[in-house]
Amino acid sequence: MVRWILWSVCCLCLANTLEGQDMLQTTVNLRLRNADLETALSAISAQTGVPMAYSSDLLPAKRVSARFRDKPLAAVLQDVLFGTGWMYRQIGNQLVLYRDSAPAPVKRFTISGFVQDYSSGEWLIGAVIRDERSGRSTLSNEYGFFSLTLPQGETSLLISQLGYNIDVYPLLLNKDTSLQVFLQGVIMLTAVEIKASRDVQVFSAIKVAPMETATAEQMATLGGEADIVRHLHLMPGVQTGTDGVEGFFVRGGSQGHNQVMIDGVPVYNYSHAAGLFSVFNTAAVRSVRFLSSGFPARYGGRLSSVLDIRTKEGNLRAFEGRADIGILSSRLTLEGPLWRDKIAFFVSGRSAHINGFLPALSRKFKAAQGEEGETRYDFDDLNLKLHYVISERDKVYYSLYTGRDQFDNNGYRQQDLSLFDSGGNAYQFRYDRSYLEKFQWGNTVSSLRWNHVFGKKLFANTTAMFSSLDVDVNYQNVDSLILIQPLLLLGDNFNIGRFRSGINERGIRFDADFVASPNHYWRFGLGIAKRNFRPGALVYNERLGPGSTLANPPLEAAETTMYVEDEFRVGERFTGNAGLHYVNWTVGNRNYPLLQPRISMQYRLVEAVQLRASWTRMAQFLHLLTNSAIGLPTDLWVPSTEKIAPEQSAQYDIGMEASLLPGLSLGLDIYYKRMQHLLSFTEGASILNDWQQNVTTGSGTAYGIEGMLEYRNVRGRIWAAYGLARAERQFERINLGRVFPFKYDRRHDLKVAAVYRLSERVTVSGNWTISSGFAYSLPLSVFSFRLPGQTSPPVVVQDFDAKNKYRMPWYHRMDVNVQVKLPAKKLEQLLNIGVYNVYNRRNPLYYNLRTQIEIAGNQLREAKSFVQVWLLPVLPSLSYAIRF
Repeated sequence: MVRWILWSVCCLCLANTLEGQDMLQTTVNLRLRNADLETALSAISAQTGVPMAYSSDLLPAKRVSARFRDKPLAAVLQDVLFGTGWMYRQIGNQLVLYRDSAPAPVKRFTISGFVQDYSSGEWLIGAVIRDERSGRSTLSNEYGFFSLTLPQGETSLLISQLGYNIDVYPLLLNKDTSLQVFLQGVIMLTAVEIKASRDVQVFSAIKVAPMETATAEQMATLGGEADIVRHLHLMPGVQTGTDGVEGFFVRGGSQGHNQVMIDGVPVYNYSHAAGLFSVFNTAAVRSVRFLSSGFPARYGGRLSSVLDIRTKEGNLRAFEGRADIGILSSRLTLEGPLWRDKIAFFVSGRSAHINGFLPALSRKFKAAQGEEGETRYDFDDLNLKLHYVISERDKVYYSLYTGRDQFDNNGYRQQDLSLFDSGGNAYQFRYDRSYLEKFQWGNTVSSLRWNHVFGKKLFANTTAMFSSLDVDVNYQNVDSLILIQPLLLLGDNFNIGRFRSGINERGIRFDADFVASPNHYWRFGLGIAKRNFRPGALVYNERLGPGSTLANPPLEAAETTMYVEDEFRVGERFTGNAGLHYVNWTVGNRNYPLLQPRISMQYRLVEAVQLRASWTRMAQFLHLLTNSAIGLPTDLWVPSTEKIAPEQSAQYDIGMEASLLPGLSLGLDIYYKRMQHLLSFTEGASILNDWQQNVTTGSGTAYGIEGMLEYRNVRGRIWAAYGLARAERQFERINLGRVFPFKYDRRHDLKVAAVYRLSERVTVSGNWTISSGFAYSLPLSVFSFRLPGQTSPPVVVQDFDAKNKYRMPWYHRMDVNVQVKLPAKKLEQLLNIGVYNVYNRRNPLYYNLRTQIEIAGNQLREAKSFVQVWLLPVLPSLSYAIRF
């Protein structure tokens, strides 16, 4: 009897063991996408029919992304539970999962390398590298470098970039590995590729605006001139003057509060034609990064935004070229290898031919205003890039941008008048007014960089940089009233002068990326810069006498910066970026040491919704003093001095991003910004002796809500950006010290834009903008007075109402464009046909106070009237490009 019982027990145990072995050999066919551990185990159990017992409260936080094809259950569980310290055991007809009291240490290895374009060999910025097994991801940096530390074992990397095919790299990770990844570009994205690209998005705490160079080249343009900054105008929170004049303004900040860079070097004047065009030739632009909040510690020196533009580096493998001809300008671009896979060059030149039609048009316009004269304008740009691949670890780059503008404007008006005295005698008068303006200005920006990879986790970049802005202005104004018979000069006003200013910057900077662990990505760096300022003016004025000089002495300042930041991850739902930016500004006998903390956080509420928040402190030691109504380059860059403190700001931002439907996303942000030590000319001051005596300091606040709704599919994208905002300023010596609206306090700002590919050859685009009118002031009266003890002519003063009390009419405009790829065997040909300001909206640029002499009551008197000045009517555009 005992033997029978023992035999039965052995058979039962053997049956259970055989059943367990068969159970563990069950094949699994399943794909998991960023699933938590409980969801993954439930899916495996449901697919195989094998019951599993475990305590869900004790399961570790792990995300699983993997695809199993005919893989045994035992191997699947090993992959899914890898690194968690959990094990499984078969008991009866089920699997029991439990936590091992002494889990074996998990080995980790680092995968590092570069992501490159397969055709050109250029390094790709912002490529997403994602581990399918763990869901961990990272981005390639500005030079294509990436580093990712993962647990030991089999895995696959998904590597993607917008406009490129997604590559999958299967790996058996048992040691540190170097990869050289080459992505192939695609002409048309398929639905599968769009879906995949959404799956491999990186989870980051830094919010970057969706700026794309390809979209900018397809959008409606002014005169056929594709422009990155005009594309930026369509982003939420970005405002601009009429038709782009005066540049762009972000979240209540001034034009000078934007950090604009080419290859990491600041550009001090980024506009042509007072803001109608930017200095950025889109043929030379490789990537665009725009930030308006949550600034990481590696950026500093401005209060409102960062526009970081990286230029193309040149094709390492084949010669390429491009030629563009438009109404306003033409450009030629060449690139190719000087030594295949080792040395490459890129050069792109752009030259305006506006003078082919502008003088004739201006003469016609001036004649309609009763004037003689003409306007001429010209500009040109040059981008040059060389890079040398010394080894897999070392690369050297040289980058150069130079550009110049020249503006000439002159006019003459003659007015004949007659009147009779009480005796019936006739008198003939002539009132003459003439003016002459000559502007020349230009930027030069250059850098020499060395990239070096130290091991698998540390990437370093050393840059020597130079940037300069030079401005030269000549002007002349003559007003005279002449009695013709007998010839007698009754009065005149004669002003002639020359204004020169500039800024030069030289510096060296070291930046490093260090991937300390899977949960910490460190960046740190330091830099030294020296700046020379020339805020000077040489003026002749008849009231002051010949050779009179009003000059501001040159100034010199030095800046030392250091920063450290950590992009970290806590669990699978929370990421953050925390850092410190330190700067010490030395000018004369004064030092300004400032520490600026920054923190940004993002939390994935559910798979389709992400919440974010940020707090940043910023400081700015450079001040842009504006003395022109339309942002001409007579604006002065001046430094913080022993008397003038640096500008500072604190900005708070909370927001969210949600994926509503496939391809449809919504982003919302609420922000508040407080600015201190803002600098401005006092009322009535412009270019005067010792600018420090003619400025005033103040504060500002800006707050609002921004939203962007965007839809993408395989044929294009459409988005709507809306902002509801308020911006105010308060200065000690402006508006009697009372709070007043900032000029670009536009309460409502809406932009709608779309790019849609009708076919393989035809792409249409359009945009419509509407916003509240900007604030401005009007003079109520004009009076004159004599300074005490002076015998010179009286000073004429305009008496203004409250500062920025009035509002311009609402601004709105529509632009459309059609891009056609012409059939060709060898050359790619593109034809752009567009219309700017389709319905010919006359948006006012400003109101001018015009003075005329008229006869009233048999006497001569001045008559003043406000005249609306508007800039651009409906303008067709046409451009043609070939690529070879």
